[in-house]
Amino acid sequence: MHSESLIEYMLINYRWVFVVFFLLPCTVLGKIWSVFEKSLWSRHSGLVHEKNLSNIQRQIRHRNKHAPDQVMCTARPSWRSMTIADMAYKKYMFNINVHLDGIILIDTETRVSNRTYSNTKIVRVEPGITMGRLIPILIESGWTVPVALDMEDLTIGGLVMGIGLESSSHKFGLFHESCIRYELITANGDLIICSKSVNTDVFESVPHSYGTLGFLTAVDIQIIPAKKYVKLKYHPIHTLEKMESRLIAEISNLEHNDFVELLIYNKDEGVLMTGKMTDGYRDTEKNVNRIGRYYKPWFFKHVESFLMTWKIGEEYIPLKDYYFRHNKSLFWEIQDIIPFGNHPVFRYLLGWLMPAKVALLKLTQTDTIKQLYDKHHFIDDFILPISSLKKSVEKFHTTLNIYPIWVCPLVLRPGKGLIHSYTAVDNMYIDIGLYGEPKVTKYNTAILRDLEIFVLKLKGFKMMYVGTYLNIDEFKTMFDHRLYDQIRQHLGCKSNFPEVYDKVNREVRV
Repeated sequence: MHSESLIEYMLINYRWVFVVFFLLPCTVLGKIWSVFEKSLWSRHSGLVHEKNLSNIQRQIRHRNKHAPDQVMCTARPSWRSMTIADMAYKKYMFNINVHLDGIILIDTETRVSNRTYSNTKIVRVEPGITMGRLIPILIESGWTVPVALDMEDLTIGGLVMGIGLESSSHKFGLFHESCIRYELITANGDLIICSKSVNTDVFESVPHSYGTLGFLTAVDIQIIPAKKYVKLKYHPIHTLEKMESRLIAEISNLEHNDFVELLIYNKDEGVLMTGKMTDGYRDTEKNVNRIGRYYKPWFFKHVESFLMTWKIGEEYIPLKDYYFRHNKSLFWEIQDIIPFGNHPVFRYLLGWLMPAKVALLKLTQTDTIKQLYDKHHFIDDFILPISSLKKSVEKFHTTLNIYPIWVCPLVLRPGKGLIHSYTAVDNMYIDIGLYGEPKVTKYNTAILRDLEIFVLKLKGFKMMYVGTYLNIDEFKTMFDHRLYDQIRQHLGCKSNFPEVYDKVNREVRV
């Protein structure tokens, strides 16, 4: 028993040796490849896209002929996804290679259709393209997306088929609400288009469906003009009551707050951030903080400095730097792997290698390390009514005691899809992100189901990237399956694609 405890201690506390001396050098190769991809502009012609679609359709028809008893999923390996879970279901499903990761077009022209003008500007992308590749290209072109996620390796397909939100979601909602058209290959190999005017029920059912209606092959995302900076203000706040009331007040000020985010550092203290996109003024450069530079402190530590001094702060951050502010430290996860990673010496010498690729961390993770992470580590996001902030943080403090806590407000709108407002009007929610090692004594995974039931009772939602302990009936209470079930029947999905629950319950996400 003593030797097992010693091994656990070494693997948990000294994994940084392997990460620093092996994974970070490997990450360099990944960065070089990313630069090469960017130089190619990651743009496909329509002909290349059509060729890729034909390949997918050919695989589906082959499966329909030779393995009709196996339901289908993509062949993308688990280690390439951002989730820490292993997608065990892929082992017994028929894997279809859906390698689509380019930009098809950026359309900023005013179009005329049926004698009406459309001013909607869009970028059409394939689902495998990542935020880290898409956003720089858009910004260089003078555009951006309404909801830009802060992790560079997140894919557009993952944000549509799962859930995506950010500090602009109090204005624009979940990521998929900025998407105006989907291209889907169905179970029989047909290509269909869906939007708010064509196949509308399919369009509404696609988000959060985890690839269980068909294979997503292209997404049209609305784009908006990009500005040079985000003018960011930092407001230290004491007590959960004040955090909740101030957060509600700031998200109501849509004219001045394009971005709203709260970091809670302990049960009684947090920093609320409000931001506005701007091109700046003549003397703006004097107050620019280029937080994306490799030697800069981790963003959550920079934010904490305002809590230490208890002073309101204001600065300008380049737009791309702001979008990926949490990427360098993977929010605050990297501090558990490289405890000295924010030290100035490390930042100046090796900061340019950060962060280690999540895919590499997963690919080199042994079963023993994974078991230890399950035992000593917690990561999850819960979407809850904004009025429950105080109650929820107190619950998470008692059961987990993980800090910092990420709080991101978002608007949920009425609808018929899997996730929407419970009422007929827009409602404000918050995403509470908990990432790290629980500090409570006698922590065990038995409490995880209790937390999900707590969220369900508050009429909230759980993100599914790590799976769920809910049973099927509880899952269908949390996520509205009425339209989804109709569309599955309409598209002939029953014996061809698994249901959502079959891809997210904890027996298949381990």
